[in-house]
Amino acid sequence: MTTRVKIAFVIAFAEGILVWVGPGFSRITVAAVAVAFIALHFAWGKNSSRRIVREITWVAAASQSLALILVILAWLVKVVALVLAVVLAVLALSFLLADRGGRR
Repeated sequence: MTTRVKIAFVIAFAEGILVWVGPGFSRITVAAVAVAFIALHFAWGKNSSRRIVREITWVAAASQSLALILVILAWLVKVVALVLAVVLAVLALSFLLADRGGRR
């Protein structure tokens, strides 16, 4: 794994933690920043004659892409947990209603 990939992972992880615990960061903010940095890389950094510009914009775009993936995965886990809670509640209710005619 190259150094720039490691740096991108560290930045994405740190940003994921900030989004998770920080009230000022939202999924929309992460998506907007990711789109901006990806566009910056493809519009300016990728074709730059200076290697440092290409490297910095690549790391920025990659880290923001990874952070966006983390945010989407966290949202999906939350949705799956909610769906499972509803399914279990419906099952519990159906068992309770099926047992109405039991012993008195």
